[in-house]
Amino acid sequence: MSAARSIGFLIHPGEQVAARVAVARAQACGFAVWTAVDDPEGSFAEHAGDTALLVTVGGDGTFLYGARLAAPAAIPVLGVNRGRLGFLADVELGDLPDAISRYAEGRFVIQRRSLVSVRTNPGEDGPPFLALNEVVVRSRGVNVVRLRVDADGEVLGEFDADGIVVATATGSTAYALSAGGPPVDPRLHALVVVPLAPHAVISRPVVIPEATRVDVHVVAGSVAVAADGRMSGRLDSGGLVAVRPGPELSVIRFDTSPSFLERLREKFRFGVPHKGVVRGELPVAAAEDDDSVEEGHGAS
Repeated sequence: MSAARSIGFLIHPGEQVAARVAVARAQACGFAVWTAVDDPEGSFAEHAGDTALLVTVGGDGTFLYGARLAAPAAIPVLGVNRGRLGFLADVELGDLPDAISRYAEGRFVIQRRSLVSVRTNPGEDGPPFLALNEVVVRSRGVNVVRLRVDADGEVLGEFDADGIVVATATGSTAYALSAGGPPVDPRLHALVVVPLAPHAVISRPVVIPEATRVDVHVVAGSVAVAADGRMSGRLDSGGLVAVRPGPELSVIRFDTSPSFLERLREKFRFGVPHKGVVRGELPVAAAEDDDSVEEGHGAS
């Protein structure tokens, strides 16, 4: 790697000391280094033209922030976990110096993640908001709102509900999952539309192609709109939220990076039994159920 290229470190406040070893390793590998703590947008704008890699040190929120900065500039991101859950970040802080060395040696792969671009009342001034996880359109009070969701101009549904979540595959394991949506492998090019506490009990989350143009119309009520947790607008009846395909993010991964299924088991205990197998046998309740099934087959 050329010394004319740099690595940027987007560091959550309070983690500067913890990142020093990794910064020194990047310099030892021949990279110029810049760090951003208090003014990340200003620092990024100053250095983006010469940056080969952005390293985010913090929790998932820090990774999301870095993704929104890096994706439009086509700069890859390496996520380092110092938060509580750390579902998005692939590297723990203690492993970061070794990860920097492997990056310098070219021993990594790139995984593509798609962002969405969000506008409230399209046609009004101002740039769109970007989201890697999700767009949330939610009632501003305790009253139910009525929202109509169109997909490529066709009505997907009209919901009396607390709101709607439109999540990317990456964001399917965030708010959308908590609201009852399915976890989606981020290698899939998909969006998940999840009604929040809908009155119609047959309403279910829907998975659609990520290239779909999604419009959320506020038929009745007042809503707040948030992109990756950042407030992006307040709308009343007649308002519109337009969700469109956004830029792609390049995520740095290694052969030791956990898979999506591994993360589900580790972070969410997905598919992990509450009881282990005892002496090679099933737990008592499961064994009894199994016996009853066998007896049922034998009697038929």
